[in-house]
Amino acid sequence: MNYHDWEPFCVDPLRPALGEEVTLRLKTRARAGFLILLRYGEVERHPMQPIEGGLEIRLPLYESPLRYCFYLSAEKTYLAAHGPQATLPRYDRFFHLLAQPTPPEWAIGAVFYQIFPDRFYNGNPANDPQSGAWVYMGRPIVKKAWDEPLSNAPGDGPLQHYGGDLEGILHKLDYLQTLGIEVLYLTPILPAPSNHRYDASDYHNVDPHLGGNPAFARLVEALHQRGMRLVLDGVFNHIGHTHPDFQKALQDPTSPEAGQFTFYADGSYAAFYGVKSLPKLDYSNPLTVERWIDGYHAPVRHWIRQGADGWRLDVAHQIGEGGTDRRNLEILRLIKHNSLEENPEALVFGELFFDTVPTLRAHTLDGAMHYAGFANPVMEWLSGRNIYGWEVSVSTQALWETLWDHYTALPLQLRQSMYTLISSHDIPRALWRLQGDVSKFKLALGLLYTFPGAPGLYYGDEIGLEQANPYHEWNGDPMCRGTFPWDETRWNREILRWTQALIRLKKTVPALRRGGLQPLRVEDHWLAFRRHYQNQEVWVYAALEPIEVSLPPCVNLLNGKTLEGPVRLEGLGLFSPL
Repeated sequence: MNYHDWEPFCVDPLRPALGEEVTLRLKTRARAGFLILLRYGEVERHPMQPIEGGLEIRLPLYESPLRYCFYLSAEKTYLAAHGPQATLPRYDRFFHLLAQPTPPEWAIGAVFYQIFPDRFYNGNPANDPQSGAWVYMGRPIVKKAWDEPLSNAPGDGPLQHYGGDLEGILHKLDYLQTLGIEVLYLTPILPAPSNHRYDASDYHNVDPHLGGNPAFARLVEALHQRGMRLVLDGVFNHIGHTHPDFQKALQDPTSPEAGQFTFYADGSYAAFYGVKSLPKLDYSNPLTVERWIDGYHAPVRHWIRQGADGWRLDVAHQIGEGGTDRRNLEILRLIKHNSLEENPEALVFGELFFDTVPTLRAHTLDGAMHYAGFANPVMEWLSGRNIYGWEVSVSTQALWETLWDHYTALPLQLRQSMYTLISSHDIPRALWRLQGDVSKFKLALGLLYTFPGAPGLYYGDEIGLEQANPYHEWNGDPMCRGTFPWDETRWNREILRWTQALIRLKKTVPALRRGGLQPLRVEDHWLAFRRHYQNQEVWVYAALEPIEVSLPPCVNLLNGKTLEGPVRLEGLGLFSPL
């Protein structure tokens, strides 16, 4: 096997600084070869030295990313990130190695849990919003009973409040820790007129209906005492139209605040997807940069000082100048830089829904939500529909090609910190998309916890939470945001036990938490891949139908039994060769 990935044998040190000498090794039986290095626009060829187990070379980390591939002399083959090739690969197929700063150690393969605060648990009914307490988009808000179904009528989504709060999360930390969760990711918690709070009116305080700043401080302290961490949703592309800065801009076009937004000649202004309650910030204005990202009191810095361990950046690819994404990469670098100034162990990843590669190769963020390279192809393969509800036909071969293509395109250091997922607050819940098929859902969860990355579990998926709407009424937001049913008689215990078992394996098996990825086999209705870390391998099988495979002596990680020879399996198979 020819193998090169982000592990100590292949890259030493794992997190080199710019200009530092780094040793690159290729695991191979070949005894002669070259490192093909793209340096300052030129392709250089450097002979590698044979060592036990492969070939190696030492060189300075000239730039970030360092781009390279290998050439095996006797085999007459180039080896790039996507695999062997007879001719020189395109540069975008080269391996990409980043200089520091790279993702913190705690984020590598970490187990996340995403919470939409209003829907998780009501820990303090005294702070609940009440029906009619304010008007949002011309209509009064509505307070609903906890188990009352969501309404999907036009415009109802952001009006419906259930009373979940930070105190509720605090009350359920025992549950989350028993589940095996290491990091909480909360959707916005700032004061806002909607239940989703992506339209904040204040960026320096927690919404009183979530418990305010005291509840946040208690939650942070309790999480850190348990060795858990907290990532907040950073909404820096746009703000809410009720924010004082925007209101001042509307009232006085000559005010400094007006320069933070993009106004057009007809009096309109740039907004997120044209939604006028979400005016976009214009980072061509120095005041915008100072007030939101760079200054001492900028929320990017403020909440890290208050104890948050990092940011998930909402629509990270859209942040820019003049209502566009102009200078997006520079702005993302600044957000990460300033977060690290406040806490060198901070994590910053982005919502990059489509192609993450151009952004992540530009040495910007620590990773991204892995929609394009994981969630979308996996769920299309299993359900036959994409996130829009369109019927699609994704073969097993097409699934693997997409998974492999996105994985191999990533910089080495980011492969294990990508936020992998199958559900979120923006897309339909996975079990609902599978029309309640528990077997397929368990396979989706199996892939989530065995594929490289930091798996993100959407609240309630672990107990089989679905959606209130019938399947023929395709909908994500708001129907994927139902309340967590704390009546345990409503839980699917089979799914819960399965999720707990997968999380334990993710946290305790190094090859699953940190290992690289290699293909094993792809057939019409099943695929298999290898996770490799140092001297450990795990073979993962994902089968839509019953199959029989022949295995060497190995341990079945799902039940701890040793086996050898023909094995019949369906769904997830997880084996560690002896």
